[in-house]
Amino acid sequence: MNKSNIFVHIELSKLVANLTTNILLSKEYLKSQAGYFNIIPPKYFSDALSPEWQSIIEVIKHKGPKLDESGRIVSNAVLNTIEQMSSEECIALAMRIISLRDKVMQEFE
Repeated sequence: MNKSNIFVHIELSKLVANLTTNILLSKEYLKSQAGYFNIIPPKYFSDALSPEWQSIIEVIKHKGPKLDESGRIVSNAVLNTIEQMSSEECIALAMRIISLRDKVMQEFE
């Protein structure tokens, strides 16, 4: 079995360290970590875990970027999608990310 790249282990750990399952703060914490969803490529995950990260990325970008009346991007796909998510959806996504991080950590044990 191949392991995820050490880059994934480190960056995913940083992402999880800055997430919360507090219903009042979950959305803001997730938005503050939005950059991670663009810098951690699925190809750096093991074959077993890559589909889960790809699924998370699809969820976190599914609304696409927010455009102004001229068609210019005013908010990227990640931030626009998070902004439209409920607190419960943000918590569920955070839990998926935490679970994935735990699986990556197990690969390194």
